[in-house]
Amino acid sequence: MVNCNFKELSPYEGDVGEEIDVTMLLPRIKQLTLNGVDKMTHLWKQGSPLHHICTNLETLEVHKCGSLINIERASSSLRNLTTLEVGYCNEMVELITSSKAQCLEQLVTLKIRGCEMMREVIASDGDEATYQEIIFEELKCLELKGLQNLKSFCSGNYTLKFPSLDDVTVIDCPAIENFCNGALTTPKLQEVQTGRDVRKCTWDLSSTIEQLNKEEYEVSEETDKIIEVR
Repeated sequence: MVNCNFKELSPYEGDVGEEIDVTMLLPRIKQLTLNGVDKMTHLWKQGSPLHHICTNLETLEVHKCGSLINIERASSSLRNLTTLEVGYCNEMVELITSSKAQCLEQLVTLKIRGCEMMREVIASDGDEATYQEIIFEELKCLELKGLQNLKSFCSGNYTLKFPSLDDVTVIDCPAIENFCNGALTTPKLQEVQTGRDVRKCTWDLSSTIEQLNKEEYEVSEETDKIIEVR
């Protein structure tokens, strides 16, 4: 779906019986691309026809949807999702909240690019006592690129586990301070791809991100001094 002005993708409203009839007429899809759906603030509502149609969805690509806030409302229909790519959704502050993140347990590839307002990928919704552990069992590839305001993957005090993660790219994320505030497990990860080089994970991913942030700050400070002298 490209360059549409829908405010939501499932505007149909009717009683439960009518909705069941609609979903019986439409096939369930495995791949969906949304590009330039500018007025859409949410993907679709839980219980809507599109919610049922997308329960077998494996690949979701969302690009240049300028009003999209997050993927929260659609999360329960994304349990079979293996690939998620989000790009240039400039109103998106977070991808999903912590209480819904476990819906992405089958995710293998996650790529987020050019979302200028994004501050974190997983946002805390004040449920640290209830959701103490978030596990991305299948996630192997994580790319964060061109996220100018990203401070952390997750700022909540959760335990994050990535038992399969072995490919991480962090490029042009100048505001990033750490990967997460809670405990982190990435047993297979050995290096992080950056804009300039490949950085070995000497300690863990959080420590590596913090070191990268420190080096970026030092480079920026030195550059400012050179400019002042000139």
